[in-house]
Amino acid sequence: MSRKDRNTRRERRKKSEGRSRGDWLFGVGLFVVVILVAVTSVWYGLGPKGQQVAEQQSTTIRLYNLPPGDPTLTTCISQSEIVMRLQVNLRIAINGTDIKIPARIGLSSDCTRPIHTRDASGTIYVESPVDYPYTLRDFFAVWNQIFSKDRLLFLRASGSHKIVMTVDGQPNTDYENHVLHDGEQIVISYT
Repeated sequence: MSRKDRNTRRERRKKSEGRSRGDWLFGVGLFVVVILVAVTSVWYGLGPKGQQVAEQQSTTIRLYNLPPGDPTLTTCISQSEIVMRLQVNLRIAINGTDIKIPARIGLSSDCTRPIHTRDASGTIYVESPVDYPYTLRDFFAVWNQIFSKDRLLFLRASGSHKIVMTVDGQPNTDYENHVLHDGEQIVISYT
């Protein structure tokens, strides 16, 4: 066998090994993507039997199924239609550090939700065309964050951590079901 034939064989073998390695890496990458999509679908409940819904006007995944007839995510308000107004101050603290509640929750260029923030002061505004018992669940649904006795934003209550809520300085165990009243001072703590 000539030197040229040996070099040609070596080159072919290297090419086939490179192709095999590239095919293997592609297969592993594809497998990882499929697994991530499956896990994400299950996590957010978007599988065929999932219970979560996506708001029609947004690609944001909704973390709450609100009760039938709840106007929180289906209503855009007009100043001339408002029959109910109230303001609540909300403070969230994680291990003693205040968490900033963003400005403009529930406000967009084409829609103002009945429950919203204007600035980052922690003031929640309820301005609604219907008299409705808005709750903390409604606010967190508009914010697209999680809140319950077991969850606060990205944190879970456990044996070593708990979620405590006070309303006007008094302990309150209604959590996400707490109906908002004008002038309330609500503090949610994760400790």
